[in-house]
Amino acid sequence: MEPEIVFIINPNSGKRGKGPIRKEKVDAFIRKRGLNAQAVLTERAGHASEIARQALEQGVERIVSVGGDGTLNEIAKVLVGTKVPLGLVPMGSGNGLARHLNLPLRFEEALEVSVGERVASIDTAEANGHPFFNVMGIGLDAEIGNRFNESKGRGFLRYLKEGWDTLFYYRSSEYTLVREGETKKVDAYLIAIANSSQYGNNAYIAPDASLKDGEFNCIVIQYPGFVGALVLIWRMFSKSIYTSKKVEAFCEESMRIKLNHPTFFHVDGEILRCRSGIDIVSRPQSLRLVLPSDDFA
Repeated sequence: MEPEIVFIINPNSGKRGKGPIRKEKVDAFIRKRGLNAQAVLTERAGHASEIARQALEQGVERIVSVGGDGTLNEIAKVLVGTKVPLGLVPMGSGNGLARHLNLPLRFEEALEVSVGERVASIDTAEANGHPFFNVMGIGLDAEIGNRFNESKGRGFLRYLKEGWDTLFYYRSSEYTLVREGETKKVDAYLIAIANSSQYGNNAYIAPDASLKDGEFNCIVIQYPGFVGALVLIWRMFSKSIYTSKKVEAFCEESMRIKLNHPTFFHVDGEILRCRSGIDIVSRPQSLRLVLPSDDFA
């Protein structure tokens, strides 16, 4: 008999090497609850998407992501537009979407929520056809993400280190924003497109972002200088980033970012390259997600 629920576990999310232990705990949870379910460990980048596609073909009724935002992205982009809900057990370095939704961060509590009955549809978005569910960005955050992905360590402290090192040398670039027929050139240190409110670890890049308004938040940050960058970081953790004179924020359903030169951007931390521009579009109510309550932003 094919499983009704598939738990997809990334052994490298958060603290490396914890995957086998997590699988044992998930297997024990399945036995305790008497679920018709299966737990599978991912083996490489992109494997979570492969497992999710196979599960869909077999008629699975629910898929649960056990990992970080990258694992979530791999699985969720397969489920966008389908009726199959996604459960989330956040085990990453930041867990931005999970924190936005007030999902439990404790493993056992998150497992219980992931098999619960509360399911709601949330907005998603795409950048050059690549789905994202938390934050997409170009500029400083993409540079930090690229350094973090290439580093040997994981976790929040490693991310802080890469961010600190990047602050010393990174400068702004010129971009052209095209939205609602309006074209505007900006000199930006960072451009973030937020589907949810934060990067993770309660660092709020878009405090008022909503997963059910049919729009994404665009945050354009001018070069603030080294000291100014430290102040902006403090503003993110205090949910006051919009009060900075270096920050412009607005909401859109679609827009284009034109580039002056080839560069890279990130979607939920995954680094991608582009030559001339990035087309971004909101996909309202396109992903079914298992939630801890019916009330969410």
